[in-house]
Amino acid sequence: MAESAALATGMRWSGFSVVGRELSRTVFTIVLARLVGPDDFGVVAQALVYIGIISLLLDQGFSSALIQRKDVHRDMPGVVVSVNLAVGGALAVLTVAIAPLWAAFMRTPELALILVAFAPSLLLRAATVTPRAMLIRSMDFRKMGIADILSALLGGIAGVIVAVLGGGYWSLVVQILATDAVLLSTLCLFGASWRPNANFGQLRHIAAFSGRAFMAGLLLNSLSRNVDNLLIGRVQGAQALAFYGLAYRLLLLPVQLALQTVATVLYPLFSRLADDLPALRDQLSRTTRLVAMGALPSMALVAAAAPQLVEIVFGPQWAPAVPIVQVLAVAGALQSIYQCSTSPLVLGTGHDKLNLRYAWLTTAVATLGIVAGLRFGPFGVALGYSVATALLVPVEWLIRRHLVKVSLREQLSSLLPATHVAAWMAATYLTVAVLVTGRDAVVLGVGSVAAVGVGALALRIGHPRLLADLVIDAKRLAGRNGSADVTGEPR
Repeated sequence: MAESAALATGMRWSGFSVVGRELSRTVFTIVLARLVGPDDFGVVAQALVYIGIISLLLDQGFSSALIQRKDVHRDMPGVVVSVNLAVGGALAVLTVAIAPLWAAFMRTPELALILVAFAPSLLLRAATVTPRAMLIRSMDFRKMGIADILSALLGGIAGVIVAVLGGGYWSLVVQILATDAVLLSTLCLFGASWRPNANFGQLRHIAAFSGRAFMAGLLLNSLSRNVDNLLIGRVQGAQALAFYGLAYRLLLLPVQLALQTVATVLYPLFSRLADDLPALRDQLSRTTRLVAMGALPSMALVAAAAPQLVEIVFGPQWAPAVPIVQVLAVAGALQSIYQCSTSPLVLGTGHDKLNLRYAWLTTAVATLGIVAGLRFGPFGVALGYSVATALLVPVEWLIRRHLVKVSLREQLSSLLPATHVAAWMAATYLTVAVLVTGRDAVVLGVGSVAAVGVGALALRIGHPRLLADLVIDAKRLAGRNGSADVTGEPR
């Protein structure tokens, strides 16, 4: 029961943080996309491909070790800060030097100056790595939530001001720089900072684990998530990347919600439960059901509503992004369900070698899918990426069966209720779209409401036991006591 309470409290604050931050980012992305247009949006997207790849070098895996270790020496966080800052400074200098080469590689001359402007952001981000890790270790998600939301709001406001003044793509640059600066300042004001020190001998205790965690993170969060943007930006140009990038941001919304709401909490929790297999298995199963019920129906609705959603929210100039959004919705749903718990499970139980092998496989399969679809444009890349994501699901099942003895049948059955509800929701929306033609706003409004209503009815009639469990989980997340024991069975 204590673990369930800790999970609920952590997810409540982490969810508040991620929802607030991602909602702010989404709103400002919509506003800026309409103000600057696909061309300027695509230019900055080409720069962010580089920033996304190189940013993972800012965390050398030490943060994962700080979270996973049972005991941390008082000097260890400080020496990790020293390493982070040294690497961040070196990467900032490298970025300035490499900026003209990246601009030439992407065939966009404006990129050189944009990357120079982004260089200080690498040092700012490096300074936040250890404070974040230590807040996660202590499960102090309240401070993280306030800092994340405040930085997203102020950064977005700064970007919109520059856009209104005619700043074009510089508005997106200002948004990102301001967000990073406010985040670091807020963490320092909260006292979530550590004085650098030179006690580098402490690093030998975590070097092996950190190295493997770093390589896995580099593969999973940098290469596999940026190779598609890299190839599209290089081969097909800035505008094609803008359409793909917009769709990818919609994909990332549920993935980020799951990864940073759930995964951030599960990693320290699974580390504590590593020696209690029944409790670990229970938490994993409950989390999978909960995330699946949120991810599959919502992404099915996004896919069905994409024509009206993109037209109304982003404008007609973004119409080519519609089929990309629909295809990437599949990848978004599956990644939301599994990525938020697989790495926390593997690392939390100390299987860092398995995590690295899993990262290599994921990167290889995703890259093959992306390359296979590249000749067919952004839509082909999206299709290849989604197919690759689906092919990796059985691997997720095998890892869970190996580590916590969850049968394949049980794992499959955990997806069926969410799939059933998602099918009803998508069918309902599409029916409304067929019956009501020529009025996108009406279709989007009526179709969404009808889809949610039918989905809720399907859940209530077809899966009443699961609904009861979801109500218990919802009460816990809201800070109210749920009447369930530690096995998850209603009393």
